[in-house]
Amino acid sequence: MPSPVEQLINKALSKIAKSVDAIKSNLVTIKGYLVTSDGETLIGEAVSTGETLDSILALTPSLDAFARSRITFPETIFDSKQIFDNVPLLWDDQEVSGSGTSSTHFPDRAETAMAVSASTAGVRTRQTFMRFNYQPGKSHLVILTGVFDQGGTGLYQWMGYMDDENGVYFTDQDGVMNIGLRSNVSGGALDVNVAQADWNLDPVDGTGPSGFTLDKTKANIYFFDFEWLGVGTVRYGVFSDGKPVYVHATHNANANTAVYMSTPNLPIRYSIENKGGNYDSGANLQHLCSTVISEGGQNPRGIIHYESTSGNHVDANSVNTLYAIIGVRLRDGYEGLTVDFLSYSILCETNDNFEWVVLFNPTVAGTFTYSDHADGGVQTALGATANTVTGGQALSGGWGLGNGSLDGKVENARRLGTAIDGTKDTAVLCVRPLSVNADVQASITWRELS
Repeated sequence: MPSPVEQLINKALSKIAKSVDAIKSNLVTIKGYLVTSDGETLIGEAVSTGETLDSILALTPSLDAFARSRITFPETIFDSKQIFDNVPLLWDDQEVSGSGTSSTHFPDRAETAMAVSASTAGVRTRQTFMRFNYQPGKSHLVILTGVFDQGGTGLYQWMGYMDDENGVYFTDQDGVMNIGLRSNVSGGALDVNVAQADWNLDPVDGTGPSGFTLDKTKANIYFFDFEWLGVGTVRYGVFSDGKPVYVHATHNANANTAVYMSTPNLPIRYSIENKGGNYDSGANLQHLCSTVISEGGQNPRGIIHYESTSGNHVDANSVNTLYAIIGVRLRDGYEGLTVDFLSYSILCETNDNFEWVVLFNPTVAGTFTYSDHADGGVQTALGATANTVTGGQALSGGWGLGNGSLDGKVENARRLGTAIDGTKDTAVLCVRPLSVNADVQASITWRELS
């Protein structure tokens, strides 16, 4: 005999099942929206006569890439806005090739205008140093805002979640808007673009189910959501009046003999190119705001690693001089790895008080050699007396007493990453003694999310 609580649950489930059956038997379309015949229940949009309920629900904006309701705990992995500056700690900004390019930050517009010159071959790119970890089984949602130049022959523009080898993106090439998928699966980067007129859900030219007409020269919200696991669906969309409008979907499950792109752990990129100098006017791509979200939260389940001075202390001999104790950076080929530093532990063997600090990208004197850490995706370096430190961005720090130990943590939105030209970030644990001849040992513990 079911308990009273179980009886109530079973009764509720029965009503839900009957409601679903009622919806299936009373579906109609009104102005592109799928509603019940009473005109009240909005199920989705971008539908046509003859579509099945399953196919419609698979594309409704209320479901994520794995067809789960979007009420499920989205977790922001990254976000960036430019209300004060162009956020140089998060974004690399380079003239990748050619000449005549520039980036100018406008605080009143909260944007960076990326420019190429008329009749001058050149590429300007802004890209996050960090790449963002995709967790299998979670929908990955990337939202970008910006303004494309009107464009024309020879002008190429990109907004995407991408690097030189893999990614998804919107691109305007020779004045034509496209969605695209870049893949390095074959051993060389291959772009597959689909022009706006051929978008398979809504060309957003006023003729599609949404009735929306996209004006690329106005500020718009572009987005992608995707399931990876090596295969799965990628959906591309724009927002109209606060509602997501899916414009194209690429289905990769049961379609390919390999993954559809080599990695889902990618940076955000904005880029503009006067290709071959063929565009005869100056042009601007306006970079605004962006975010990366794991829909359904994240459960950091990466392997935990540890490195220490292993009993070999650093002779920190000079007062108020910074000494490198342990350094960490990504290995080549592991650019998509996310490293979360969990803790630092420092021991001063002598009766010398000290300051500890974690510096991003400092200059280390002497020979400070990085080597591969066993069974992981990083390289580590151990310091010596000659490895004094200057410069860098302080991420965290504190004070310690002589003849004692302490544990510290670093919680920061900035993690190890890679510049556009391949230069790797370094994070270096340093000690500044307050008296002479301090002997210091230390360790670092971190988690790797691949």
